[in-house]
Amino acid sequence: MGCGLSGLASALALAQAGHRVTVFERSVKLQEIGAGIQLAPNATRLLQHWGVFEEVFKYADRPEAGTFHSYQGDVLSQSPPISHPNLVSEAPYLIIHHANLLRALLSGTGKLGIEIKLGSEVKEINFNKPSLRLATGEIYKADLILGADRERSRCGGRLLGREDPPYSPSNVVYQISVPTKDITEDHLAWDLKRRSSVNFWMGSGGHVVTYPIQHDMLNVVLVYTEGAGGNVMYGPQRADIEEFRSKISDWDPVLHELINVKGAQGAAQAFKDAGVLGAIFSQSVGRDQIPNALRVFEQVRKPQASEVRRHTLDQKAMFALADSPEQEERDAKLRAGADYGLFKWLWGYDAAKSGREAWKQFLTESHENGIKPRHGI
Repeated sequence: MGCGLSGLASALALAQAGHRVTVFERSVKLQEIGAGIQLAPNATRLLQHWGVFEEVFKYADRPEAGTFHSYQGDVLSQSPPISHPNLVSEAPYLIIHHANLLRALLSGTGKLGIEIKLGSEVKEINFNKPSLRLATGEIYKADLILGADRERSRCGGRLLGREDPPYSPSNVVYQISVPTKDITEDHLAWDLKRRSSVNFWMGSGGHVVTYPIQHDMLNVVLVYTEGAGGNVMYGPQRADIEEFRSKISDWDPVLHELINVKGAQGAAQAFKDAGVLGAIFSQSVGRDQIPNALRVFEQVRKPQASEVRRHTLDQKAMFALADSPEQEERDAKLRAGADYGLFKWLWGYDAAKSGREAWKQFLTESHENGIKPRHGI
């Protein structure tokens, strides 16, 4: 259920493992929303495995360098290490527009016989005898129903018997796309155009990141802490450019020059989930073993996903430090390359390998302990 990036990635992984997959999407056409997505090696490694990497590469930008700046523009570190030979030699670091990534994943569905049913609203899910009923009355039976319907998930709500209440976000993300053709040699941001790179600025309350997308645009993203009590928002909303500017009023002039360029206009964890799932189901999994396979999937993914989330929140807080001794300590660590270990751990994760090994280990332990597969979830 759901034909977004998560749903398509999972469909590719399972179909490549030899299973027949049908994707149900309630929209009558796929929406090309969003902006740039950074694909680290742990994601591009899976794209290679699923046979869609070459199609992704047609649309993607491969930046040459990464740089961390203070909010005033001082260079603190040549990081993230997106061209380090030990980290990106086998699987590169890419940046791609959301719509183009979706298009590339779709290109692989035909080769694998994946059926996509658009305009298919699911009205009812039977969790005892896996099946779903569409608004049209049609009923489809399956061995496994995978919910990939994003925020406000209907599948998750029906499984849990409740809908999660809306929450007030503590962070707001502002995004503008700047045409690189309008950045001339006398422009303060010329170096950002001349050299394909990923650049971070860190300041009180948030951080800004810039990177190339679609070969002719520069994406500028501000992640800013608003605090609790903000308005609940789903999906992109149009924002005032002056609102963006006010958040970084005393930041690097390069950023303000970018905002002034005419034509400015106002998402890998899912891939790793798909990679582990596909690897488990690429092996011998009987129908009566599906509940066990899903438990193994959870045992593999939950700890790693939780750890990534913790690092993400820590990093977000670190990026948003105001001028202080803590900020000075952060800058000193960045200059010393202290973040290399984190990138090595994160980018080196092999989801497919983790899934295969975990299922083999489960089968071995079950055999040794005389445990029979459990029925029911």
